[in-house]
Amino acid sequence: MLAKMAAWTYKPFLAYPGWTERLVYLLVFLFPIAGMSVRGWLTNIFNILALLGLVTLWRKRETLLPAEKIFLWICVAYFSMFIIAALGNGWSATQTHELGTETRFLLVIPVYFLMRRYPDCTTWLLRGAVIGGFCLFAQAYTDVMIHHMPTAWGAYSKNIIGPFAVLIAFWSMYYFWQNKSRIHWMMSLIILLSVVAALIAAGLSGSRGSYVGFLITGIFCILFFTRPRWMLASLVVMSLIGYSLYKEIDIVRNGIDVAVGHSISYFKAKDHVHDSSSDTSTGIRLEMMRTGILFVKDNPWIGIGSGNYQDKAEVYVKEGKANPGIAQHGYPHNAFLEVAVDKGLLGLVTLLLLLYYPAYIYIKGYKVCKPTAVVGLIHIVALSTFGLTDHSVVVMNNYTSILLLGMAIFYSGHIRACRQHLVHG
Repeated sequence: MLAKMAAWTYKPFLAYPGWTERLVYLLVFLFPIAGMSVRGWLTNIFNILALLGLVTLWRKRETLLPAEKIFLWICVAYFSMFIIAALGNGWSATQTHELGTETRFLLVIPVYFLMRRYPDCTTWLLRGAVIGGFCLFAQAYTDVMIHHMPTAWGAYSKNIIGPFAVLIAFWSMYYFWQNKSRIHWMMSLIILLSVVAALIAAGLSGSRGSYVGFLITGIFCILFFTRPRWMLASLVVMSLIGYSLYKEIDIVRNGIDVAVGHSISYFKAKDHVHDSSSDTSTGIRLEMMRTGILFVKDNPWIGIGSGNYQDKAEVYVKEGKANPGIAQHGYPHNAFLEVAVDKGLLGLVTLLLLLYYPAYIYIKGYKVCKPTAVVGLIHIVALSTFGLTDHSVVVMNNYTSILLLGMAIFYSGHIRACRQHLVHG
């Protein structure tokens, strides 16, 4: 099996003539493999690709299609809202610290130019995802079974390794769907085992965001991408997988049961400011959503500035408008709320455009370029779902690297496929 996997990666890699092309494909291939085991892996690969993009962009001027220009200008607009909100609320050391992460939304521009130049980036990312599924399983197993940790954390936290494992599972499943008629049955089995391994890793993470992400993304894929005659069977299989994870893995069962119990207690409470139900792991997220309206109402257009959430939350706590628990966190646990609070409604609009303008292009070109549209939509739906329970999608370097590199690869691949269809079709 190891020999087949080595031939599956090594021989095709040697077929590329230029060292730059080989380096780009190697970095993209390695991106999913050790991302949750080696701290800084995702961030550094993204940075190297951005530098390569700047160098190649300097050497050759690129001609962009209107859909590409709009996407890149949206990235600029999102970064600009960070600058406007920071200056509008008084630039401080906090904003300087946040600048590193926010700059990624500009660095994605040279990354995009680099990805559009090399057409096999999607293939190499997905090949890496297949190996990454086994790596995630090994990391999660080591954390829980050998080191006896309550949940798998990897190099960061359960709230990153869990969603990343779900994303890897869907990437690998997509790769199987695309290539099942062209690859040996042994390799098909390896890919499906990688999907299972990644889902077990997600279960061991104890991340409820990953459970929600698996559920919503899976249902989305079945409803929109599955042939009608296979839809019911697909729903049954997905339900069985989910039930098996719930039944067989205590971490999954306890996490779901506790989250449901906390949610019921929160919604039953009449006084969210003082009730203890607002201070549970799930209750605090619901309380942040409730009090988020106060932040947006008081600072509607440009927000309070990145990194200022905790200070402002303490003001609401002293005024008796929010449970003290929200002031113990530096960010609200929701990516969309995070942007609305920090960058205002204008910033939220730019985030929605950043995510869903490409989704519009995928849907628009779905009939003529289905494969590239499918993987692009899977990426957006999964990351959007993860963002409902975690702010890290837009504020953590590793998470934003996953979001932006995936968008650059899949969007450039879709634009290329649609352009070729117009030329040859």
